[in-house]
Amino acid sequence: MKVLAGTIAALLLLGLVLWRPWEDATPPPAPAPPAPPTKATPKPPAPELPPEPAVTPVEPPPAPPPGNDLSKLTKEDIQRIRDAVDNVELTLRDYAVALNGNPVGTNAEITAALLGDNAKQLKLDIPAGSTINAAGELCDPWGTAWFFHQLSAKKMELRSAGPDRKIYTDDDFVR
Repeated sequence: MKVLAGTIAALLLLGLVLWRPWEDATPPPAPAPPAPPTKATPKPPAPELPPEPAVTPVEPPPAPPPGNDLSKLTKEDIQRIRDAVDNVELTLRDYAVALNGNPVGTNAEITAALLGDNAKQLKLDIPAGSTINAAGELCDPWGTAWFFHQLSAKKMELRSAGPDRKIYTDDDFVR
């Protein structure tokens, strides 16, 4: 019995020595195959950008020519332009009351709206002191198109270029 136990113990010991459970049985990972040589691909040329437009500096409006200030106007001239401004303003008010807002667009579009090209086909008279030029624009007593500046749906600035016929000069009439 002792011989059998000694033999079994010897076989177990021999198995342990051969088996070596204390060592890592997994083989180390194989080294990665070398990467294939990459071909140097030429970079596509950068797209050509269009040349930047030249920046034009904003210049202040030109000064009025000498002799065109309001002091050269007679009282009658000043009253005439004031009446014309009043009449355009009243026409715009009538339009706004009838159509719930001012006409919008360019001078020609606003003039067309005042003359009946509107949702209700309301046709108003040309304001006294104003004329209509060949382009269909409503003009001040000097024949220059009125400048309509829409401030809101109910409020519009009205500007006459004045006797020098240049807008944003000292002789403009603005309301």
